Amino acid sequence: MGVGRVEVVGLRLRVVEEGCDIVGEILGAAGVQGVELADGDVVVVADKLVSKCLGRVVRVNGVKPSGRALRLARRAGLDPRFVELVLRSSEDVLAVVPFKRLVDRGLVDLGSLAGDVDAMRRLLSEYPDFFVTLREGMLWSDGGVDSSNLPPGCYAVPVEDHDGIARMIRDGILRVAGKRVAVVICDTEVFLGGSLDFARGSWGIDPVDRCFGCRDLYGKPKYGGVDMVAHEVCSAAALVFKQTAGGIPVAVIKGLRYRECECGLKDSLPRVNLRRVIKEVAKESLRVVGLRSVLRLLHS
Repeated sequence: MGVGRVEVVGLRLRVVEEGCDIVGEILGAAGVQGVELADGDVVVVADKLVSKCLGRVVRVNGVKPSGRALRLARRAGLDPRFVELVLRSSEDVLAVVPFKRLVDRGLVDLGSLAGDVDAMRRLLSEYPDFFVTLREGMLWSDGGVDSSNLPPGCYAVPVEDHDGIARMIRDGILRVAGKRVAVVICDTEVFLGGSLDFARGSWGIDPVDRCFGCRDLYGKPKYGGVDMVAHEVCSAAALVFKQTAGGIPVAVIKGLRYRECECGLKDSLPRVNLRRVIKEVAKESLRVVGLRSVLRLLHS
C-alpha cells in the first residue's frame, strides 16, 4: 500500500486532571487551532488523556496493598501501594527489570541521556525496578500505571478496553463533526536506551499489513511485510507528543493510506502465546548453541 505525503499535526489541549468529554476536547482543540478534520484522517490519542478523561486517576493514599504487593514491594524496593495498583492493572507479572542496578553497574548508560542527573538518581531511587506485565494480550511496563504529568501522589490507571474506547471516540467524532476518521490510542513504553510509543487500542483502521511472504523487488518471497501499522502511527504521533510537559496529547495524521476496518487492535493482531514462545526460544537456543553458551551468557 503506497503512501505519498503524510502530515502529522499535534493538538495542544488544556491541562486535564480528572474527567472530561474527550470527544469535545479533541474537536474543540482542533477548531481553536484551525485543524479541520477530514474523512480518512487518523486521530491519535495518548492513553494518559484517556485515563484522565474517563476518571482513571487514583490517589495512592487511598490504596490498601495486598499481602502479595507488600512482599513484592519489599523485594523490589518500591512503594507497596504503587505495586498494588500494578497488580490490579495486570493479568500477570512476567519479569522484573532491575533498572537502577543496571545503571549503577554501568550496564546501561542513562547518564548521557539525562537532562538532570540528580533528578535521574532520585527517580531511580524511587523506582529501582519495573515490572514487565501482561494485559489485554500485550506487554506493558508496570501494567501501564504511571504518575507522569499528574499531581504528586496520583497515578493514572489504563482503561479496561482500549479498543472499545477508540470506537467510542471514533463514533463520537462521526456523530458530532460528521467526519469518518480512524482512532488509535497510544502509550509510551520504556526501553533500556529510551522509549517508544505503541498502540494500545484502535478502531476504523486495520492495525496490520497482512503481507508476509509477499514478493520483493526481485520476486523473492519476503521474510516480513507485516507492517504493524497501528504502532507505526503511534511512533509518528510521538514526534509531536514528546514525553514531558509539551501538552500535546492528540495528533491528527493526514494523507495516510490505510485499510478501513470495523475492528479493534486486540482482535486483529496475530495471536502470540508469550509464555510458550519464550519456552520454545529457550529450548531451541539450548539445542543449537548448546548449554555452555547459554550459561556463559547468564554468568557474564
